[in-house]
Amino acid sequence: MSRTITLKIFPDLPSHTRRRALMGIGSMACVHAPSPTPAQIIEGLGGIRAASRTAKIGLDTVYRLAAGEGTFASYRKLAHAAGFRVLITEGKSEKWKALHSSQDMCWQTPPEIWRSVLNRLGLEQFDLDPCSPSGISTQPIPCADRYTVDDDGLARSWGAPGDVVWVNPPYGRALSDWIDKMIAEASRGVTVIALVPARTGTRWWHRAIDGGGKPEFLRGRLRFLGKDGMPGDAAPFDSALIWFM
Repeated sequence: MSRTITLKIFPDLPSHTRRRALMGIGSMACVHAPSPTPAQIIEGLGGIRAASRTAKIGLDTVYRLAAGEGTFASYRKLAHAAGFRVLITEGKSEKWKALHSSQDMCWQTPPEIWRSVLNRLGLEQFDLDPCSPSGISTQPIPCADRYTVDDDGLARSWGAPGDVVWVNPPYGRALSDWIDKMIAEASRGVTVIALVPARTGTRWWHRAIDGGGKPEFLRGRLRFLGKDGMPGDAAPFDSALIWFM
């Protein structure tokens, strides 16, 4: 049995809850079931009363831990009493990883989103999609021009002043670079509408707003389209449009 226990935080928690959890503050309800479980540790210590004495925590606290409840602090005391070290990390599901990947640009915008934008702008198509997905059989967003990952939309011009650009950027670490590019292009007079995660506590979000972006928060969680053009499960985050006009 490993002497290190890793607690993996659920990826769709509110940002403030996730930050506190990473600091070791919060409830065991914020993490996936650890291995060994609290009940297994308690059994290894000789039962509820023996665990309470050894870990120097109350009987009620041990009972809560055995039921999968309690706090990180009480769980740490229990685990330490049994000789375990406890680490707390981000727990990312496969869907979370895919939707946040800087490499995979194949997650397509739900049609109702870009149709609504075009209707409100009175347009039939955008001038450019600089984050157009590659490796798919359909290109649903109507654009006069598009860049795929091979074209490197960060390094190229997005058009002339007055052009209207739709951006659904990759949601990994590269997102910050795309925000900077949006601000730069908007400063030249290009109209940019971006679909991004609604992460109001991030630095890139505040740069976007300080750079002239106007946020529009979308109701519900979006179902992005996969490579086959079919909607997937609901995204594990809220979304927003940022308008640079």
